[in-house]
Amino acid sequence: SWDLYRSFLAVLDEGSLSSAARTLALTQPTLARHIEELEASLGGGPLFTRSPRGLLPTEAAHALAPHARTMASAAAALIRTASGAGD
Repeated sequence: SWDLYRSFLAVLDEGSLSSAARTLALTQPTLARHIEELEASLGGGPLFTRSPRGLLPTEAAHALAPHARTMASAAAALIRTASGAGD
């Protein structure tokens, strides 16, 4: 689901579940579930590790990030096209 990748990108960009949840107007438990679902669907490896500075992306997260950003760009283009704004 796109929502899982959108949540992943928000956590990656914000560095914490709470900041990402605010950005997406979701609850922190919902966002945590999205990350857990995505990890499980990708094989169960962690995408983030906890640190005193927040959530740090793992190598798997870094590898996934460009593909998720491509999805985000495509989703934005889809919305623009559907709303009549087009490219």
